[in-house]
Amino acid sequence: MKLTIGMPEILILFSALMYSQSYWFAITAFCLGLVGRIASYLMDYGTEMKKAEAINKSADELGSALTGLFGGSQK
Repeated sequence: MKLTIGMPEILILFSALMYSQSYWFAITAFCLGLVGRIASYLMDYGTEMKKAEAINKSADELGSALTGLFGGSQK
């Protein structure tokens, strides 16, 4: 698991500190931090899925190349 401190985490900590000063400002910062982290997670997930798809595609191409090489032509 990768632990990072980025803008979403800073916004959430900022909202906790600002809660006693301004309720709505703290709620806004918290929501922005939460939405930012969810968006970041979804982008990372999409990247990982594309990598897995590329690996599967290359494995399938390698399998069909080896089948063509050793199996000859099948009719």
